[in-house]
Formats: sequence, C-alpha cells, structure tokens
Amino acid sequence: MQPAHLPKVRIVRLKQRSGLILARLAGAKVAKGNVIIFLDSHSEANVNWLPPLLDPIAEDKRTVVCPFIDVIDFETFEYTAQDEGARGAFDWKFSYKRLPVLPEDEKNMPKPFKSPVMAGGLFAISAEWFWELGGYDPGLQIWGGEQYELSFKIWQCGGKMVDAPCSRVGHVFRKFNPFPNPGIGDYKRKNFKRVAVVWMDEYAEFLYRLRPKYRNIDPGNLSEQKAIRERLKCKSFRWFMEEVAFDLPEKYPPIEPPDFAAGEWLSLTYYKDIRLKEWNLCMDVESGNDGEPVLLDTCHCLGGNQLWKYDV
Repeated sequence: MQPAHLPKVRIVRLKQRSGLILARLAGAKVAKGNVIIFLDSHSEANVNWLPPLLDPIAEDKRTVVCPFIDVIDFETFEYTAQDEGARGAFDWKFSYKRLPVLPEDEKNMPKPFKSPVMAGGLFAISAEWFWELGGYDPGLQIWGGEQYELSFKIWQCGGKMVDAPCSRVGHVFRKFNPFPNPGIGDYKRKNFKRVAVVWMDEYAEFLYRLRPKYRNIDPGNLSEQKAIRERLKCKSFRWFMEEVAFDLPEKYPPIEPPDFAAGEWLSLTYYKDIRLKEWNLCMDVESGNDGEPVLLDTCHCLGGNQLWKYDV
C-alpha cells in the first residue's frame, strides 16, 4: 500500500497479528534502501537525528548505531532529554540493564561509543549486514529477547554496536501493555531459551539457575540459527563477556552474593538497595530533599535514588 501524499512511503499490512519481531522482518524484506532504520511506533525523532546514525555505517557496514533515547511522558507527552548516556546490558534473568559509559568514552563525547546490548526498539543497520546475519530469528514470537539475539549476533559475528549521542529520539515508555496475549502461552520464556541455546554457550547455565523452568522449555527448531553462527564463524559468548561486556559481571553478578541484611519482608541486597522479597521492587525517593516520601519502584541496581546504607 502506498499513500498518495507520501510517494516514498510504503505501508505493509499483515493479515494477522504477528507481533513486533515478525512485523519488523516483513518491513525489512520490502525495504529498498542501503540502510534499514527500526523505530518503535511510539517514538518521535528529534532535529537532525538521522546523519549521526548513518555516518558510522558509511565508514563500516558492520557497525550498528543506536540513538540516544529520550523520554516522552506517558500521560503528558513532556519531552525529557537523556543527559549522561549509558551502555546497554542485561542481568542474568534477562532484564535489560545499563552500565556506565567508560571513562575513555566520556572524554570523547559526543562521539559514538561502544555498547554491549541495544535497548531494542531504535537502531540503524546496513541492509546487507542485517541479512548477512539472518535478520531477526523468525522463531522468536511477538516481542522479548530479540534485542539480545541481535546484539549477541552482531558482536560475536564480527560487527560492533555503538550509541550516537548526537542522534536523539524520544520514546513513550508505556505503563502497561495495551495488547492482550494472543493465546500462544508464555512466548517470552521460549524466546529467551532460543537466544540462550544458540548464542550463550555455557553461560546459559546462569540464566537457568535463576529461571529453572527454562531448562524444560522446548525452544523449537534451532538448526537455521546454529547454521548462521557456524557459517559466519562467530566467536564464543565467553569472548563477548571478556572483550565487550567485561564489566557486566561486577555490576550484575551471574551468581548474586548474599544479602547484607534480611528481614521477613525486605532485604538490603548486594546492590545496596532495599527490595521487597520475591518482587523486583525497591525503596525509592524521587529526590534528595528532606522529607521526601519513600516509594516502591522497579529496582534498577544503579544506586542513586535507591542507594541505602546499613551501619552495624
């Protein structure tokens, strides 16, 4: 479908709800440009956002570039810029996390800097490189895990990924999922299992320790994905952890140290946050002002407004 008032725009409509991953693959298959840019629908590109994404790819087609993701408030649409930047990462439950920018990269700001893992929604990639990597794994369903699969594949198979501070795209972070489960069960667990089996080698065991049910999940046919890894002579996940995400285990240990202090409902953890047991909720204050109320918010393991000290 081609809108009359936008002659260069093509709209691809799928016959059924297929989820984010397969929808992106469908769009990529009909794209004609040398570079494919993926953006979430609930995002807004800022001024001059495109050239900083294209420049690194022009120098090296195996470089994947992510913009800085600014925040658009879910209720007011107020736009808040991200200032300091961070590198993408993950914990061993496969929750997306962030690592500090390396000191040498801070000195070179605003030049693009390497990042182990993308947030997932917004990035630019050479079309040739995307398809050489096999695109997204078509066995991944709806959404979840695709950012890890593509990030690991990019790094382990000879590419690199950078964040470009001069490219700004605002993103609406929704407070709830507006779409119900399409009736295919817990697809995210299966997605995570596929990624772990194909790309993580012996490190998948750390995921299974924290998510024991993953061991018994059938990931489906992985022959095509394993063939891609063999064809491209991709490096091991150990290489990825030692050369790319070398500081991740210090921040997000594969085996978490014991809590510093524990009560019936709350624990002071290794990350120096106070969290509700069995839930990923931490005591949080919105600012450092005296008298601020203490709230419960999602644990981010970055200290700051969730940093607590326990004196004995």
